[in-house]
Amino acid sequence: MGETIKRSGGKAGRPMGTWSVEQLEKHVRANKADDDELQLVLAELGYRRTQRAMDLKELVKRLIDKNRRAKISAIGPLFRNFE
Repeated sequence: MGETIKRSGGKAGRPMGTWSVEQLEKHVRANKADDDELQLVLAELGYRRTQRAMDLKELVKRLIDKNRRAKISAIGPLFRNFE
């Protein structure tokens, strides 16, 4: 999949803190269906204030919501006969 992130050490609270917005965009493209990675990007974008970062943050939120809805629709048929 995408780039592996080291999640320990001095920057454990912000593993993507040194990444450029361009790197974050590439990571999002490579991990569109991985909610864990999208949540990491979303957390990092909470520290960013440029318009480009805010636009990416909105995209990441939409992707997370889309993934959530896809998971719900995938398991929906499992509960069809439970009434």
